[in-house]
Amino acid sequence: MVQIRVLVCDDEPDARFLLRSRLVSLGYDVLEASDGDECVRIAANDPVDIIILDVSMPRRDGFSACTELRRNPRTRHIPIVFLTALRTSRDDRVKGLRLGADEYLVKDVDPEELAARLETVLRRTVGPVETNPLTHLPGNAVVTEEIESRIRKREPFAVAWADLDNFSAFNDRYGFARGDKLIVETAAILRESLKLFGEEGDFLGHLGGDDFVVVSTVERSAAMAEHAVKLGRERFPLLYDLDDRSRGYMRTLDRNGKQIEHPITNISVAIVQSRGQRFQNILQVADAANEMKRRAKTNPGSGVVIDRRVH
Repeated sequence: MVQIRVLVCDDEPDARFLLRSRLVSLGYDVLEASDGDECVRIAANDPVDIIILDVSMPRRDGFSACTELRRNPRTRHIPIVFLTALRTSRDDRVKGLRLGADEYLVKDVDPEELAARLETVLRRTVGPVETNPLTHLPGNAVVTEEIESRIRKREPFAVAWADLDNFSAFNDRYGFARGDKLIVETAAILRESLKLFGEEGDFLGHLGGDDFVVVSTVERSAAMAEHAVKLGRERFPLLYDLDDRSRGYMRTLDRNGKQIEHPITNISVAIVQSRGQRFQNILQVADAANEMKRRAKTNPGSGVVIDRRVH
């Protein structure tokens, strides 16, 4: 079972420690931020399922952070729970809800009520369209908005479309439960590679199945992709049975009962770039990426193919 990840934002270390302890005891995975700016930055770059946000903080307060989180297509789907003192006025609560908060909690809330309220917010707000339920990465709608936003800005960017070689055969051979483990490991590899070679503002999404998207620059995307392929070669064989791993391939039967050999799966990445007026919509980006993916699939094992056309 995938852990729910909570981002706790409070400028008081003692308050963060207390809330973190309660959340961890309830089985949540917890990230921390000490102010609104850090909260916005973490939420935009790490998979987060729900945010607990203190209202009163120096620099950027909770209201300002909530406004920014709701403005950003990467974070606007994330449920926000405001953390307040008992003396918070009704006007402040109304203001927070109108800005996009989903719930209010007082700072001394007991663990049982905390668990119940978070579960209620998650049931009410988290959906499979906005985030992939398996990897907790942004899903189709957010990916589409991210790419179309870049197109509208007419700024140079690159899209790396990544998928897995022989994934269908892997599922047929080992079943969907192990296939899900392969998808989760792929997401971890891409996230790790992007953190190593990417910069703030780069984007990672999961379209579904074995299809992932990274939005960055050509140079950073290429470095990320090469690193991801390397990690895939090291880690994916561990998900195979020993006999298949030792051979370097697995065997399946086609509809006619003929035996087919499938090499160990790995990541293929097609990178396309946009400059000026080349792309007008996401469908054109997808068409270009599919063309490059076909080329990537011709490389043995896995490959990274870059389309450097700019016209």
